[in-house]
Amino acid sequence: MALGITLQLVHRCRGNKLFVRDASLSTGHTKSMSLGYSIRGRVPKLVFPVGLITAALIVVGGHVGCGSGNGNSLFGSGDGGILGSSSGNSNSSGGSFSSSSGSGGSGSGSGGGMVACPSGLQCNVSCSGNGTTSISGVVYDPAGKDPLYNIAVYVPGGPLQPLPAGVPTGSDACTCGALFKSGMVVQTATGVDGSFKLLNAPVGNVPLVIQVGKWRKQIMVTTTSCQDTPAVASGQKLTLPSTVPAGDTNTSMPDIAVSTGSADTLECLMQRIGLPPSEYVAGAGGTGHVHLFAGGDPGGGGGGGGGGGGGVGKPEMGTTGALPAANTNLWDSQAHLMAYDITLLSCEGGETYKANPPALEAYLNAGGRAFASHFHYAWFAGPLDTGQGYAAPADWGNALAAWTPGSNAPMNQLMQANGKIVQTLNGSTAQFPKGVAFYQWLGLNNALGALAAPMGELPIIPGRYNSVVGPTNKPSQPWVQDDMNAQTLYFSFDTPVNAPINPDSGAPAYCGRAVFSDLHVGGETMPQDNPPPPPVSPQGCAMADLSPQEKALEFMLFDLSSCVIPDYTPPQTDGGGIVQ
Repeated sequence: MALGITLQLVHRCRGNKLFVRDASLSTGHTKSMSLGYSIRGRVPKLVFPVGLITAALIVVGGHVGCGSGNGNSLFGSGDGGILGSSSGNSNSSGGSFSSSSGSGGSGSGSGGGMVACPSGLQCNVSCSGNGTTSISGVVYDPAGKDPLYNIAVYVPGGPLQPLPAGVPTGSDACTCGALFKSGMVVQTATGVDGSFKLLNAPVGNVPLVIQVGKWRKQIMVTTTSCQDTPAVASGQKLTLPSTVPAGDTNTSMPDIAVSTGSADTLECLMQRIGLPPSEYVAGAGGTGHVHLFAGGDPGGGGGGGGGGGGGVGKPEMGTTGALPAANTNLWDSQAHLMAYDITLLSCEGGETYKANPPALEAYLNAGGRAFASHFHYAWFAGPLDTGQGYAAPADWGNALAAWTPGSNAPMNQLMQANGKIVQTLNGSTAQFPKGVAFYQWLGLNNALGALAAPMGELPIIPGRYNSVVGPTNKPSQPWVQDDMNAQTLYFSFDTPVNAPINPDSGAPAYCGRAVFSDLHVGGETMPQDNPPPPPVSPQGCAMADLSPQEKALEFMLFDLSSCVIPDYTPPQTDGGGIVQ
């Protein structure tokens, strides 16, 4: 049964509800009916998911701004590659922003207006007994090992368009629509176990896209009317791309900058999640997507500089001269940072050498994403221990957390700390939706209770105690809290931290996101990584399975790739269709 919605005049948006002055609903039969104000659920409630309303808007166009937090988003509330998702199970399609369950296949999740059925396909095929044509599967990381949560799965409304290079600017700035300009015929998102079921799929040789941020892959699936078709890629697991074949404009990956350091090996994470050495390049340019820069003070002759609480950071062995210096080629300017969708900052063993917090803040405020480990607290708190000539931005510092300098841990936790997964919003008893999904995902992927950690807790090796996020630190959201004290081991914040409230959505106009990890992500890897790597190829990285704390980072890496929405936004649990 086709469902059509016409909105005559938008009144206002609030949270994840769209309020209108007048609307009409057509079921595809001869009857239509007027609707009142609140639109959100199944037809009997006359209330629909914002994503469905966004997809069906004809009169008001694409830039609705409901629930996205930034007024420019072409989607509704939620996240996960586009927006919205579920903490669902193997029978859930994840639920996101779609009208894929019995509501017709012509609603677009992008670009505004309606999407016609692509040539050569049959859409909205009627099935007896409430049946449907569907596509189902599980989406994995590039290595094909870990299923991934909140990955968009959709049938595009037309040929896929090339994605913008670097952080989108101009009219594409801070809008999810810049990544989904082909529109969608039907769409959903994966649950915490990586599974999806895309309902009301077209019949024929169907292009199916999996995407989160700029990780994108398209495969062809031949569907049969009123039956379910498993989605596989060449008989293998359905994975996000590990490389981009020459000339393939449908496949895409983000450009990731990695600043190396003496105390952590974040560059090795990319190889362990499935990216080959050919994806690594020294500095800017090249055909690879992992761009390596040398962090730390090179003044000590290859390993020199400080290191430790009283000294500045030092380079990873073998990188000085082999990789461009991060402080002169990466974070020396916002313009250099803007070339990278995500920036990973590996701990240097001391406070960041010649950090440039204003450039990082400008990059994040414009839509960049950053992950910083341990001593890179200096970006957010300032150089508390070394007296270097830079300072944290005025709206970061103590607004984000209470900071302690150096390399700190109680004697009984020098080897291992254990972290509780935070499932409530900072300063509140309300649910933190992604925290709930994070907890479930780590449990499904055998990261909780490992290495003799208490059941339901994440082992941390080694923990470093530099940040405490409390109720007064309103911009920040803890993800992992030490189980014995108030120390925060992972937290994130959206940018700008003092973003104005969007009058349409009633939510802050966030654009970028940062994560601080008060630990060494590579500290738990067995066997240990063995720097120095050659100038480009990371042959010093151990080809081991992800450790529990690396799995936590993997979850956050793909979350960083996705669209930014407020932490309080609840997941959709609609199975990809209309919410009951």
